[in-house]
Amino acid sequence: MITSFMAANELHAVHVIAQKGMTQIRAVSFCKVEGDAGAGVYQVADWAFDGRPKYGEIPVCTKCSSAVTALKTPK
Repeated sequence: MITSFMAANELHAVHVIAQKGMTQIRAVSFCKVEGDAGAGVYQVADWAFDGRPKYGEIPVCTKCSSAVTALKTPK
């Protein structure tokens, strides 16, 4: 499972979740997009970021997909 969130009508893989102020929680993706983690952070199947253009009907960020694939690929 991979932690993800929606921003700019795409599914992004979470790189960092950070508190911003006293009440706001922000998620930052591998491609540096930020989103409101309070609006929803989801666990999705690993294959969601294996290079496929969509997770069901939801478009997947190609930069996040590339980063996740690179992290999984042994050198």
